[in-house]
Amino acid sequence: MTVTCPNGHQSATADYCDQCGARIEAAAPAAASEPAPAPSEAPAAEAPAAQSCPVCGAPRTGDDRFCEGCGYDFTAGTTPATWQLVVTADREYYDRLQPAGVEFPTHCPPRTFSLTESEVRVGRHSSSRGIQPEIDLSGAPEDSAISHLHAMLIRQPNGSYSLVDPGSTNGTTLNDSADPIAVNVPVPLADGDRIHLGAWTTMTIHSRESTIP
Repeated sequence: MTVTCPNGHQSATADYCDQCGARIEAAAPAAASEPAPAPSEAPAAEAPAAQSCPVCGAPRTGDDRFCEGCGYDFTAGTTPATWQLVVTADREYYDRLQPAGVEFPTHCPPRTFSLTESEVRVGRHSSSRGIQPEIDLSGAPEDSAISHLHAMLIRQPNGSYSLVDPGSTNGTTLNDSADPIAVNVPVPLADGDRIHLGAWTTMTIHSRESTIP
């Protein structure tokens, strides 16, 4: 094996040229290039923890004010109102209608229903038609002028309810109005509103709010 001296001679010795005596300095091996250090990466910002409703535990959607699950108000810190319907036999309503062939019941204690579902049907159950309303007004004394599916209560984003008549036979009126509400048009309800249906039935809605500490 020969090496080349600085003067271009081929030398059999690697320290000095055996032809001209010039010192042969082996080229220092090139330092292995080390990969440039990767630029430091900032740790990825952690996504903010999803806020949950303190009442029902449902996750909050974006910055929505009201819980989609139960209507809790994230801004005011109030629970959705606890809504109830008190169903009574209303003599004044009966006398105002004067329905032919229907007698006012001699004994009909008030019935109270708590509203907990997002959609509550009101009527009289029918096994043959597969109608099982959440507020079932069948049974003695029965107001036969109430349709099997007479009305619906739909919970709103703020936790309150709206009244919908899906097309009852005899219509539904609200408070002191003599005109039935429009079919399939939601009507917002407030605490103390009176819903009249059938020949003598009145449902009064009540609400109560509380604050989450």
